[in-house]
Amino acid sequence: MTNDSEAQPNPGTTSEDWLEIIWPESGLHTVATAPRRQKNTLTADDEIALSIDFVTLTFSPLEFIQLASFLRMCVDGLLDRHPSYQKAVVNAFDVRD
Repeated sequence: MTNDSEAQPNPGTTSEDWLEIIWPESGLHTVATAPRRQKNTLTADDEIALSIDFVTLTFSPLEFIQLASFLRMCVDGLLDRHPSYQKAVVNAFDVRD
C-alpha cells in the first residue's frame, strides 16, 4: 500500500474509474480507479487506487479486498455499539438508484 496524494498510473497503463461518489450527506468525495483489463486478468502487481477527498491510497487487489473486509467489520462494530446509525447504512447502500 502506498499513500500518495498525487498518485499517477504507471506510464502506458490505461486506468478507469470503477466508481465515483460524492456523498450528499457529508460531501465526501470517493473514487476507485484501476487498470483497464480484460475480464479476470487483473494481477497481484496491478494497483487499485482509492481516493478519499484529497488523499489517494493504492493497493494490490488482495490488499483492496482485505481493506474492504476490515471496513465492513468496523461498520458492524459501530452498529453493534450505536444501532441508531443503521439508517445511514441503508441510505449508503441505496445510493445507486
